[in-house]
Formats: sequence, C-alpha cells, structure tokens
Amino acid sequence: MTDVKKDKLNLVQSEDAARALYAPPPATMASMHKILKDAGYDAQLEPAGVLEYASPPVDVRDVAKLVVQSKSDIATFEKVIGEHGYARAPFAILPTTTPQDALDNKVSRERLEASLAVLAEVYPPGLSNVPLLTTGVQTSFSPKSDAEMFRMTYRGYALTALIVASMNSSSGFAANDDKRRDDVHLRTKYYEDYGTAGGISAAFLKSETPEQFIRNHIHEVFDNPMFFAYRDDGSLLRTTKDNVLTFRKLGEMGMNTLTNYELAETFLYNDIKIANVRDSEGQVVGKRVEIRAADSGVHQPASTLLLTTALIPDGITAQKFDNLLKDYGFTGNPKQDADLLQSARKHAVEHNGRFMNVPFGNGSLRDFAADVAALVIAHYDRDRNVQAEVSKLAEVLLTGESDAKLNAVKYPKLSDVTQHLQATVVKPLPAPKAPAPKNAA
Repeated sequence: MTDVKKDKLNLVQSEDAARALYAPPPATMASMHKILKDAGYDAQLEPAGVLEYASPPVDVRDVAKLVVQSKSDIATFEKVIGEHGYARAPFAILPTTTPQDALDNKVSRERLEASLAVLAEVYPPGLSNVPLLTTGVQTSFSPKSDAEMFRMTYRGYALTALIVASMNSSSGFAANDDKRRDDVHLRTKYYEDYGTAGGISAAFLKSETPEQFIRNHIHEVFDNPMFFAYRDDGSLLRTTKDNVLTFRKLGEMGMNTLTNYELAETFLYNDIKIANVRDSEGQVVGKRVEIRAADSGVHQPASTLLLTTALIPDGITAQKFDNLLKDYGFTGNPKQDADLLQSARKHAVEHNGRFMNVPFGNGSLRDFAADVAALVIAHYDRDRNVQAEVSKLAEVLLTGESDAKLNAVKYPKLSDVTQHLQATVVKPLPAPKAPAPKNAA
C-alpha cells in the first residue's frame, strides 16, 4: 500500500471505468516522449499515441528563424523515432489505421476516457475519427487588440479554403478501407460532424464589429455542448444522452467556474479557435487566434507557418491581402461575406477530384493561389535562409500540385500506399541515445 497516493480524489464511477486502469501503457511512444522532453523539447503525447512537436513562441518578425529552428527540431524528432523503429507519416490520416487500432494504442487519460465515452454514447459514430485518426498543423497568433483579433480571424477564415486545398496531404484512403476518397478533403469533412462547433464559427459569421464578435463568441461558449465539466473537488461530471452539459447549464448547477468556462471554450473545434495564451506558470495572460485547417505532412509545417505569418497578423502584406480579397468579392465584413466564406470552404472540401481547381469568391482558387504566392514571395524576399521552403510553398500555390493530387496518381489502390508505408519502416538501431539538450551549444 506504500505506492498509494491519498490525493487522487477522482471518482471511479463504475467497473468499466476501473477497467481502464489496467490498460498497458504505450511504452515505446512514452519512452520517445520522455527522451525528447528530457532533452528540452516541447513534445506532446497526444491521445491516439501521436507524438506532437510544439515550437516555442516568437515575434512574427522572427518567423524565418523559427522555420529554420523547427526544421532542425523536427529532424531530431525523426532521428529519435527512427532509432525506435518508427518513421514520420507523410499523411494527415494514416490510411491503414482504423479507429480500433488507434484505440488500442491510445494514451489512457481521464479526460480522454471521459471524452471517448461521451462520443460513443451521445454523438454520431464518425465523430471519434477526428481525435483518433487525424493530425494537422496549427499556427497561433497573439493579437494586440480586439480589433486585430477580429481582423486576424477574418483573414484566417478567408484563407481557409486555400489552406485546406494546398496543404492537403491525403493518401486518398482512410481506416484501411480500399475505397479511394478523392471526392472530399477527409480530415476537414470529419470536423463537420461537430456541427456548429466545427467549420466556420457561426458566432463569427453573424458579426460586423470586434465587439459583436467577442459577444457572439461568448454566447457560443455558454451554449456549446461540453463533453464533461469539473466539480469543485476536481472530479469529472460527464455529459450523457439525457443531460448534455453546457456552461449555461453549469451556471444553474453552481458549477460555472472559470476553469469550466475555459474548458467550455476548448470544446469549440472550428477551423479557427480563440484560445488562451498561458505564461510559463500556466496562467492565462491573453487570447490567441489558432489557425487549424492545414494537414500534417512533410512540407506542411514550414509551408503553413510561412503562409499564415505573412498574411494573418497586421502588417503591410496583410493589408495587401485585404485588398486582394476585395478583388475576389470579399468586403471584410463577416456578416456580409458569410455566403462567400461558406461557399469557398465547401468548394475546397468537396472538390470532387478537382483539388485546387475550384471556384473561389468571384474567381477561381487557382488564380487566388497564384496571387497569394506573389504576396508570399515578396514578403520573404530578404529572408535568404528560408528560400527553399518559400519555393516549395510557391510551387504548390502556382501549380496546384498538392500532395493529395500527386498521391492520387501514385497510389491508385490501398495496396499501393500500404506497400509504400511498409517500405519506409525503419529497423531500430541498437541502444538509442538521447539527443543533445536543446540549449546545448
């Protein structure tokens, strides 16, 4: 009994809940995670056994340095996973992994178990595909004012169609199903199962001013379904089919704590999130705008970082982007542009095999992509150390040759992509060594 800690006050609600305590840990993923954390990297171990890289925050003026640093950091991640017999997946959805495979490899955590139980009981079956099967690239920006947050969010949503289409890394297959899915962008389509909590925020589309946006967003946080909430003793109260929790309902129950408000905000899974900025002590010090539409992949981290940093925060290039959007029929007013924004996203997601050859505003996404490429190239013209990454991004934007479009030719059958993945399996090297500490010279 000496290993029992007396501060674990979370309630064991049932025998099924106790069963999760006996799940074997994903030892290999956990060991890789520990190696990287011990070396000073901000490595995250996600629920489905996915190792995630998080870069440090930098000033937007230093994005070129961050691209170089993140490329080096990711190479270290690849070295560590290679030494353990793994390889980095080039797809946002690993085509041969089923939801059950992901569940079998999940990192058991209280919040995850509660969320999965709610998903199984309350929501459509496909909704669990998002946390279990998909990976993406997110970039976040901290606005200096409510007005800049409004402008950043508008630019982010206006750019979403292009991000979805150009950063598409789909192999064309998912869940080990041999049916090709070149008709839609699968990862983004999965998110639509969240209803109003996915896609473009309804709160944003009803707004015409920064204050309206914030008020509408708060209203959405109050009424959006939550998977669970925290009681005062730290235990979880789960949503059930007969009692779907919202923050407004928690107010009636005396559970409308700041913790639960912040938690309620995290249950919005729109293409752009309004999320917290925390300091080194974990305290909330502001809000950030998180751009979430990009797939993961080989070039996607650098490409997404370069693309969004050039166009979304206030600056000269952002002003040029605002003017470019007007050429395609967008006014900058979300309420007035709601139909255009929704239509642009729908065409990019439901592309029916046309990938980037779809309408955008009063023109085409291919033309818009070429115009954006010109802005991006000019923006980084003096950053010589990222020209290779800028060139790769510009190539995709100018040619329309996204990874997914190329994959449609390379992998006509599931067996083709399976053989490719099997060929990239790395044999583990003997006695993996920890990487040098990140702050070492």
